[in-house]
Amino acid sequence: MVKETRSIDKKGFSNKFFEELDKEHDNAKNLAKRQKDLKQKHKKESN
Repeated sequence: MVKETRSIDKKGFSNKFFEELDKEHDNAKNLAKRQKDLKQKHKKESN
C-alpha cells in the first residue's frame, strides 16, 4: 500500500515545493527592503 504524503500537480511538483518557494520569495523581498532601508539610513547619517 502506497501512502501519498503530498499532492502532486500535473507537472510533478508538490504543493509543498510551491509553499517553500513562496516563503523564500517573501524572505528575499523582506531582506531587500531591509537592505534598502539601511542603505538610506547610512546615506542620511553620512551627510
